[in-house]
Amino acid sequence: MATSLPLPTSPPNLAPPKTPDRQAHLLLPQCSSLSQLKQVHAQMIRSGLAFSPLPASHLVSACATQPFASLDYALLVHSQIPDPTPFTSNSIIRAYTNRSLPTHALLFYVRLLRAGRAPDRFTFPSLFKSCRNADEGAQLHSHVAKLGLASDAYIQNTLMNMYSQCGSLVSCRKVFDKMEGRTVVSWSTMIAACAKWDSPREALEVYRAMRREEDVEPNEIVLVNVLAACARARDLETAVGVHRYVESRRIGFNLVLSAALMDVYCKCGRVPLARKVFDGMPERNLFCWNIMIKGHVEESEYKEALCLFQEMQAGGVVGDKITMASMALACAHLGALDLGKWIHLYIRRESIEVDVVLGTTLVDMYAKCGCVESAMAVFDEMPQKDVMTWTALIGGLAMCGHGERALEVFARMERSGVKPDAVTFVGVLTACSRAGLVDKGRFYFDLMKRVYDIDPTVEHYGCMVDLLGRAGLVAEAEDLIRTMPMVPDYFVLGSLLGACRVHKNIEVAKRTARRLLELDSRNGGTYVLLSNIYSSMEDWDEVDRIRKLMVERNIRKPPGCSMIETGGEMHEFVAGDESHPRSTEIYAMVEDMMSRLKAAGYVPNRSQVLLDMDEEEKESALCRHSEKLAIAFGLISTSPGTPIRVMKNLRVCGDCHTATKLISKVYGREIVVRDRCRFHHFKDGSCSCRDFW
Repeated sequence: MATSLPLPTSPPNLAPPKTPDRQAHLLLPQCSSLSQLKQVHAQMIRSGLAFSPLPASHLVSACATQPFASLDYALLVHSQIPDPTPFTSNSIIRAYTNRSLPTHALLFYVRLLRAGRAPDRFTFPSLFKSCRNADEGAQLHSHVAKLGLASDAYIQNTLMNMYSQCGSLVSCRKVFDKMEGRTVVSWSTMIAACAKWDSPREALEVYRAMRREEDVEPNEIVLVNVLAACARARDLETAVGVHRYVESRRIGFNLVLSAALMDVYCKCGRVPLARKVFDGMPERNLFCWNIMIKGHVEESEYKEALCLFQEMQAGGVVGDKITMASMALACAHLGALDLGKWIHLYIRRESIEVDVVLGTTLVDMYAKCGCVESAMAVFDEMPQKDVMTWTALIGGLAMCGHGERALEVFARMERSGVKPDAVTFVGVLTACSRAGLVDKGRFYFDLMKRVYDIDPTVEHYGCMVDLLGRAGLVAEAEDLIRTMPMVPDYFVLGSLLGACRVHKNIEVAKRTARRLLELDSRNGGTYVLLSNIYSSMEDWDEVDRIRKLMVERNIRKPPGCSMIETGGEMHEFVAGDESHPRSTEIYAMVEDMMSRLKAAGYVPNRSQVLLDMDEEEKESALCRHSEKLAIAFGLISTSPGTPIRVMKNLRVCGDCHTATKLISKVYGREIVVRDRCRFHHFKDGSCSCRDFW
């Protein structure tokens, strides 16, 4: 290292222009360039101040920490000071730390020790920030103890923060527990460390201990960290207590505190409380909008989320990838394809980054809206894909009835080196089931454990039961249920009961229905499905018995609801709905539909009506089913040849399924119905489900 300092050749314009050399160091704060700083240094050398501890320390600090500073120059200055103070050396260490040069900071500290220069209490905070792991931090910790500084509150707080940053929560807690005079910073650091390293309940225990201290009051930083812990622990009670504390102390809800409170309420399922905080905010940033929109989506309040997004747009706030992921998810659940396409265009128009999360959500959205080609296009455009991306596409293809394509994608996934998880295999087995690939289903069910060491869950057994049942292997499906290592759930037994309906196996149906009713005696779907089985076999006495049993137990079939999107707006119908503004036109189209369907051979399946009414009333009730009203609205509100897309909250009934097949043929329309279980693509008088659903 050079030992001489270059002197400037011409003096800069400094104010005041004539300052005695003995006061030259007072000009340091006025320097705005390295050239000016060198001129002051020259004056200090001439006066001897450059070698005096206090003025020299100010010079080194300016050389090291100013925006225009040069660390190399600071080191040269430092090397020429005969006996630099700790403050002088600390400036160099702090500069290395601030410039993200941790190794240089630590090596400089080692040089100081070898030169026999002792650090002080202000040396270690910057060094702790330079520690890249807990081992380095522990070595510095031992130095602190040897120097007798281990009880210094300032050092202890920075030491705790260092251990937290290095992921050593245990060491952080040990330092905290040994502290005698804990300040609000100490409590805040410990709470933040616990919240950061997924120990939210420990963070809340620390907070409660803090509240028992009489001389310590939590500040805003503490409260934000506590609310973050509440969100992770789903601790609504403590969050409400924080809310009351803030209001009682009149601390005031700024953006950060309000956002933290909203996040807790949303994660605890109390979206109305979060919305109340949100609506009361005088100003909101994008983070607040995202919390509220995501909260509505997670509570299945998709329309509210869309309305909030529109309000956000009206306020001139541009969404980001988090906003768009929530919006795409809302569109997926609503089956709102047109709106989903608009969201996709918005993403492109605003140049929003499509990362793995957003890309996966778009794939899922298109698949759940029945638009598999668009899902494939988004998937192929993604530069990076994780297991969730592959799983979303496989599951989407399976749900839409493209079983073979789903298995092709799974083969591509294996070749790409991405390891499938348990959810992936649910999609694979579903694909086998929908495509009737029994042997392949058995192969993948075995592959899951043999190759990927994934133990089958009740969902995988449900897929296998569905696969075997669809293939008519009802006895094998029942045997598989008997050998399951876990208790079968409603999906497993419901799949077997559905197979009994199609294949008219009344004995297995009785046993299965009995087990289903043991699981949930109030589930109307079991009674309805069992009644349909008896009616398909024309056993009307049993049909009447089931219906009377429903009346005696006050069991009602859940109300059907169908939605259709036109012009970017969702229209919702329930059975017999007359509330729509175009209700007269809709029912006129229903009459036209029924007339043309009967001419094509349609016979209403009156056994689908579970109410005690005459045959004419039953036929009228069938005509007013929600999906028929939605389809009728689609026929009068969309252009000829345009596909009609309907989403239904329940399983499609047999009569509507038969009628929709004929409607697709008579009116020359492709009709896509997404019910509770799957997609039905109706075209030219047939359905993709092959009449098994």
